[in-house]
Amino acid sequence: MVFKNIDFHNVEEIFEKEDGLQLSRIPENVRVFLNENAKIRSFMPAGCELRFNLKSEKAKIYLKKIKNVYKNVYIENGICEVYFGDFFYFWYFIDENGREIEVKYPENIDKLKKIAEEKKLPFDPEVIRVILPHRCEIRIINIEGEFEIPKPNQIPKLKYLSYGSSITQGASSIRPTGTYPMKTAQILGVDLINLGFGGGAYLEKEIADYIAERNDWDFATFELGINMVLWSDVEEFEKRVNYFVETIVRKHSDKYLYFIDMFPFFMDFEKEKKQEEFRKIVRNKVKEIDKENVIYISGFELLKSEKGLTFDLVHPASFGMEEIAFNLSTIISHTYFKK
Repeated sequence: MVFKNIDFHNVEEIFEKEDGLQLSRIPENVRVFLNENAKIRSFMPAGCELRFNLKSEKAKIYLKKIKNVYKNVYIENGICEVYFGDFFYFWYFIDENGREIEVKYPENIDKLKKIAEEKKLPFDPEVIRVILPHRCEIRIINIEGEFEIPKPNQIPKLKYLSYGSSITQGASSIRPTGTYPMKTAQILGVDLINLGFGGGAYLEKEIADYIAERNDWDFATFELGINMVLWSDVEEFEKRVNYFVETIVRKHSDKYLYFIDMFPFFMDFEKEKKQEEFRKIVRNKVKEIDKENVIYISGFELLKSEKGLTFDLVHPASFGMEEIAFNLSTIISHTYFKK
């Protein structure tokens, strides 16, 4: 989405509120039909970036975390990262006090551009990327500077869409570029569309239809199950998986689609069996479709070490995010990129 000559990447709607600009990763006509967790997390800008070529000497962007206004969701402080293309510049802590981010091109920008060209890096260093916090809702209070949106040849050609739970959104990742989808995108040299919703990956008809109707992505991963296993019965989960998978496959029959069941979590360390029924539903659905480009991936194949989990035995820690990204990018490299 373009606003003030800036590419608001992974942002579908911008609302002008009294306390600043509110960003949403999905359109309002989709968001209102989703569960409460997804409705709230849609406003958390996981995978969202402000991208621009700077035409003035410098830019100033003032960000602020909102106060805790939701009953059941804690709005955490966050970290904003700034990159020149693929080159990291600096990070900023964002809380309720707000933070002004001032950025200008470094003196060695020509050297960075030369390296990026020689090494065929996916991002042009002239594209300034303000990567927003992934776990808190923010307001953009003010933007100063003269900007130009990036040209197509300045950003990655391929787009990767990732849908899932808080694990996909990036819970327990300290920085926005530390989530497994972002790290997977970095390894593969592609662009990321993050549709992870903490506690809210309920596979609703509306989100399936929305993803199916989007034509701005080249391949996708779908993390299914963890947000439904504790409250949904097997029959309801199977019904939703059937519609979700069939709808997206039907609309994107030529694209590589990776369906991931649950990563290892606390039920796997107990005598529970329900989670295995959930995993079987995802596995059997993909097997039933029987297409080379529709691929099932076991969560155990991606997160192999218990050391990758946090204390809650649900969310991957930094080590786990890295392990998932490495294994997932390897699978995608050996399938989609070898087609």
